[in-house]
Amino acid sequence: MRIAAGHPAEILALALFLLLAALFAVFGAYLLRRPERAAALFADREARHAFRAKDARAIGLVFTIGGVGLLAVGAVRLVFTLAAG
Repeated sequence: MRIAAGHPAEILALALFLLLAALFAVFGAYLLRRPERAAALFADREARHAFRAKDARAIGLVFTIGGVGLLAVGAVRLVFTLAAG
């Protein structure tokens, strides 16, 4: 399956995957850099327990590590796809 420009459609899918992974990593870095503001973003008035800055840091770490890992996997896959092309 090919797209209009003649590139494999898989490259477009991998580019979108890399973009999403980068957004995950950036969001995680934001949560790590500004945990107080992130805690306010996730705050829920009806919640039993308040969302603390410590919670935002933990979620930020997960998003950052996950995003960077997905970026690495996507980049390797993109290199193999381009090399086989």
